[in-house]
Amino acid sequence: MERNKKASWGGPPVRGVRAMTQSTDGFRPETLVAIDAVERALELARSRVGAEDITSKDARDVMTATDLAVEDAVRGIVRGALGFPVVGEERGGEASAEGTPYWLVDPICGTRNFASGIPLYCVNLALVEGEQVTVAVVGDPSTGEIDVAERGRGAWALKDGLRRQLITSDESRTIVIEDSHSKGARREHAARFTAGAIRADRWNLRALSTTLSLPYVAAGRIAAYVLFWTSAVHAGAGSLLVSEAGGTLSDIDGRPWTIHSDSIIASANPDLHQEMLDLAGTAKPDTSDGQSP
Repeated sequence: MERNKKASWGGPPVRGVRAMTQSTDGFRPETLVAIDAVERALELARSRVGAEDITSKDARDVMTATDLAVEDAVRGIVRGALGFPVVGEERGGEASAEGTPYWLVDPICGTRNFASGIPLYCVNLALVEGEQVTVAVVGDPSTGEIDVAERGRGAWALKDGLRRQLITSDESRTIVIEDSHSKGARREHAARFTAGAIRADRWNLRALSTTLSLPYVAAGRIAAYVLFWTSAVHAGAGSLLVSEAGGTLSDIDGRPWTIHSDSIIASANPDLHQEMLDLAGTAKPDTSDGQSP
């Protein structure tokens, strides 16, 4: 494995690179179907057809007609090929009561960015088997990459027929912090955490408003991502990318991340992760007034 080189198509330095002419060699059939679905989703998203048809879901959340078109396209491809149920951000759905595999699809994660013409968003697609995400595919229109992970086998970025291994790194010292749609004590926790990170004056701080931050942790572009409210529909795919790239995951209270978690901290390594948890512990508000954390 070569060290400290850039990927063959450019991008930030990474600690490990492994490229081959056939980017999809050796993947599971389910992964190949997911890659096809995400490629189609990115085509639709880039076309921006329906991007100006915006519906407000609540005070800080919107949906565009493109979200619906992308989700419908992904659903059609993965259900048509494999028949597994689909749980989507916009159309909903339920996992099978028999415990068979199912898909999680977030058609455009970062819809406010997308609707505003900011190319920071992603398409998230994950296969859940036995309550674990086992296949993850995330499409990034800003780089043209499709990031792929299979549980126990690694994580890669695909582009132009090449495959680059994803490996986490804390070299950027960049941390993305987001409150998302947290409320009450959880939102106060996010505010205190952010203030503590600013006062520490040790990291470069960002807020991207999309779980594209998880593939960025996996690729070593950022060192850590702290999201105070989320669900597996949004974070399931990226969580597998981070763990298979060598990162560390938990919820904001330090519990192992699962598909039932409602927050996530993803870090390049255990030491940085502990720093994030220590800061989260210090920033946690008093909930003796009955507010939920």
